[in-house]
Amino acid sequence: MHHTKKKAAGFVLALVAALAITGGALAGGGNSANAKLCQKGGWQTLMDSTANAFPNQDACVSYGAHGGAIYALARLHVEPCATQPADGLCVSASGFGLAPTTLVSTPLLMNGTAVTTEFLVVQADGTVNGTPFAHINAPCVDGNVYSATATGTSADSLSTPTQPGIAITSNTVERTSACP
Repeated sequence: MHHTKKKAAGFVLALVAALAITGGALAGGGNSANAKLCQKGGWQTLMDSTANAFPNQDACVSYGAHGGAIYALARLHVEPCATQPADGLCVSASGFGLAPTTLVSTPLLMNGTAVTTEFLVVQADGTVNGTPFAHINAPCVDGNVYSATATGTSADSLSTPTQPGIAITSNTVERTSACP
């Protein structure tokens, strides 16, 4: 019986030592596939699960080593047209890193209410490039406030386990009508 207790104590000590060694390796993230995505400049093309780009490699490696979902950088941008109507708004939307075959929506708001919305299908390569579209109000009314913001979904995460895409929101273009 005394021999069985010694054997059990030896097994427990071996188990604790093994856990301490592997736990230390995991905490450092040295072997983490997620952390490796960030190395050799990879961090510059990646973002976290809140769609924020990483400021440097160390931040990316630490995030990945601690199990954070890592995504390819995804962005949407709304560009105002060079020529604007007196009372209205003209914009176009573009983006990359998006989930293929999903939709990007760009509502045009007048005084906080949607007056028209453009829906663009994301291409197989994750890009979207819209042509200019507009809302023109007639008769012209001074002081109408217009805005446009695009929203879409990123591609699935690159990290393991794979996580679904996350919401991507563009910049907002705003203007106020000025009648002639």
